[in-house]
Amino acid sequence: MPATFDIDVTTQDDALVARLTGELDLTSRAAVVDALVPAVSEAAPSRLVVDMAGVSFCDSSGLGALLDVRRAAADADVDMVLRGVNRQVARLLDLADADGWLARE
Repeated sequence: MPATFDIDVTTQDDALVARLTGELDLTSRAAVVDALVPAVSEAAPSRLVVDMAGVSFCDSSGLGALLDVRRAAADADVDMVLRGVNRQVARLLDLADADGWLARE
């Protein structure tokens, strides 16, 4: 049975908050990019918070999706931050030396 993945995008104050739930991998990569890149461009929030507390797994495809979203946010002059990063995802970010690209809080 394939793992389920969900994206819930809401607005809080002047920030866009995207709550990701499930496995962030090749099968969910396009959904993340397709949901968040246009949302950042159209909504033009001052900040994008990607809440990863519900992400149970992330691989290089998921990391690529986050970097694609980060590029779109930078192009739109929107600050992006990852929130609620678990140990497994933090390890991937550390191994990829992604701290210069993906800020965590």
